[in-house]
Amino acid sequence: MSDLRQPTRLPGDAAGGQSFADPYPYGGPVVSTGRRGSHATMRGQGFSWVLGWTIAGSLLPGTGLLAAGWRRVGGFLLGLSGAGLLALAWLALDGHPLDRLQSLVVDPERLTAITVAIGVIASLWVGSILLTHTQLRRYAALSSGQKMFSGVVVTALVAAVAMPAYQAGRYALIGRDLVDTVFRDSVDAETSTALNDTGEADPWAGTPRVNVLLIGSDAGADRIGIRPDTMIVASTDTHSGNTVLFSLPRNLENVPFPLGTPGNSAWPDGFNCGDECLLNAIWTWAEGPGSGYERFRNPGLAATEDAIEGATGLKIDTYAMLNLKGFAEFVNAIGGLSVNVRERLPIGGDSDPSSPVYHVATGGWIETGEKQHLDGYHALWFARSRWSSDDYSRMQRQRCVIGAFVDQVDPVTVALQFPKLAKAAKHNITTGIPLRDLDAWVELSKRVQGGKVTSLPFTREVVNVAYPDFDKVHRLVERAIGSSERSTPGDSDRPAKPAAPQANPNKAQDVRAVC
Repeated sequence: MSDLRQPTRLPGDAAGGQSFADPYPYGGPVVSTGRRGSHATMRGQGFSWVLGWTIAGSLLPGTGLLAAGWRRVGGFLLGLSGAGLLALAWLALDGHPLDRLQSLVVDPERLTAITVAIGVIASLWVGSILLTHTQLRRYAALSSGQKMFSGVVVTALVAAVAMPAYQAGRYALIGRDLVDTVFRDSVDAETSTALNDTGEADPWAGTPRVNVLLIGSDAGADRIGIRPDTMIVASTDTHSGNTVLFSLPRNLENVPFPLGTPGNSAWPDGFNCGDECLLNAIWTWAEGPGSGYERFRNPGLAATEDAIEGATGLKIDTYAMLNLKGFAEFVNAIGGLSVNVRERLPIGGDSDPSSPVYHVATGGWIETGEKQHLDGYHALWFARSRWSSDDYSRMQRQRCVIGAFVDQVDPVTVALQFPKLAKAAKHNITTGIPLRDLDAWVELSKRVQGGKVTSLPFTREVVNVAYPDFDKVHRLVERAIGSSERSTPGDSDRPAKPAAPQANPNKAQDVRAVC
């Protein structure tokens, strides 16, 4: 009688070699369901073996294919995966990874390349998962339930790769569209100044201070042209990030234009045609015939910048303009803003000229309270409501909103809400910053967040809007900038003390202290 325990050659072995094993290592016959590589083993080729190597091959592409006998393909993918991990480790450990990421997201061409790379990597990864599982199942007999469960697992693994890849590619395309829409390829020399050399290690090394005109426009279908509702000059020390915000009242009269400008030729004694010649009316005037600004690409903006240079004595380097109706979209995108409401404010409404204390709130009220969390609609009215107060109170609240943005907007929020923020920016922001300088401006914004932000509003306590003393305004601007330059970077981390009732209105204060 023959010995049933004698070694038997296993089917499917490579030609020229034999492999012998116990025919019944687990108490029964072994089933081979297909051909496998010479290094594969019959032991453990069950459901858990298939599932385990499928998951391993998903986490580190190539490992599962090696187990399935696909040596060349598995080795190639494993080497590719290892190289990718080493590259990521180097990017994380060498220098500043956030700076490197920043340089990628502000370049449309790089964003396009990132999108393509994400698609290729995701396709290879998903293909590896499917091929690994298919080949592993050839060597195991699975029940119907096991096949169904493994299919669910594979679907989940594919989704775990494909969905983040889709979102990353989508973010890259949204970012490219935003950059292409908001930022120009070249600078408009009439309203902005480009940096000399953005290829230096510090692109701001040759620019000690930069002045940006921040405009809140109130354009709409019911208005002719643009009437700036908010005008703030942000003067920043490019080394420390310390910034002074100079808020200008929109009803400022007799605003002078610098010598040599079309505005000075038209109004050598200042913009002084009466009660209608206010600072916020210069935009509309410049777009009309005979202003001298007709040849400019953007006559209203150019004239407004000239007027603000004459009023403050500062050279405006560039501008950023936000449509106030889109402001609510930004606030909603970041989940709202928390501000201190010091006075009860009407939403909408009008006032009776015969009674300065009479007003009607057509949309309700924003009630007083500390650290009130406002959505976009209420934050907008907090910043622009004036029927129950005045322009000066509104200027203060607008500075509070800017301070809230600086304090409360963080990279995580921006990343999570990027599509909404990008959409709001695309439709509501215009700026003179050229595309080639964008990386440098992102770097400067980080310095501003680490610096100290102070503000000096030109209220009625500081300047008589009907008969302003612009020499005094120039002196106050110079003094506020000098004080800001002497501040220590990082002072903004210290809690701001509330402004005293008798605080000197001629001195700049921490932007949070006035809130």
